Amino acid sequence: MNDPIFVVARGKAAYPFTRIQSVVLHDSNDIRRAYADHRRAMWVLPDVRLLVTVTKALRARDVWHRLLILQRASTARRETLAALFRVVIAPDDGVQLLPSEALIEALASPKAEDLIIGGIVDPDDNAVVLYRGNLERLVVPLDWFRAGGKASKLNLSAFKVTDFGQTVCFGDFEIATDAILYEFDAEARKRMRERELTQNSSFGAALHRLRLQKQVSREDFPRVSAKTIARIERGEVEHPHAETLKIVARKLGVRVEEIGTY
Repeated sequence: MNDPIFVVARGKAAYPFTRIQSVVLHDSNDIRRAYADHRRAMWVLPDVRLLVTVTKALRARDVWHRLLILQRASTARRETLAALFRVVIAPDDGVQLLPSEALIEALASPKAEDLIIGGIVDPDDNAVVLYRGNLERLVVPLDWFRAGGKASKLNLSAFKVTDFGQTVCFGDFEIATDAILYEFDAEARKRMRERELTQNSSFGAALHRLRLQKQVSREDFPRVSAKTIARIERGEVEHPHAETLKIVARKLGVRVEEIGTY
């Protein structure tokens, strides 16, 4: 069973999150009730100004609540929140998050737990902490990226997550999120194997293979957003619009009916 998602927002700030299966909390009573009624939950706070409402409403409990703040919060505030939430993720020195639109798209994905929404490099401990779409953290040794010819040298200062949470980059070096989770998370590995059985022959998988073969990025399709291409490849769009397929086929140099054969 998926953990509930609570968005603390007022007015227009809540609108972008309507794509996520979430409950919008408007005031202290809503916040207090949601926190008390669940032992596990995800929380998203778009506006840091509402932090005072959150901290005043809550008292520390033994819960597995995770909080994602989309704006910077002071060190003191983060310490307060750390007493209330098991995980606190927020933009800070070194913390890289997906751009807002891509981040919301990742959170809304049915496979959010298998996407990466951000992270931070810890050079002192030779590791990178990755934040998943369910706000769980994953620690990966940097030596793993360097091993097996994956990368002779990582540009740690250029760490970022791209491709709607599906790619982790260290400068020019890129690696698929699936490859990381496959190595470090047995449950994710099991989910990927199950998806592979059903999706390898899917239209989205074929489009993904063809696009990589043609060396075309998701941003290269005129009048079709990278988000749409990503959703088609993930199998979240069962019947793409005819005009979308024409544009995709024209860019890839094939007929529409040929895409699914790759």
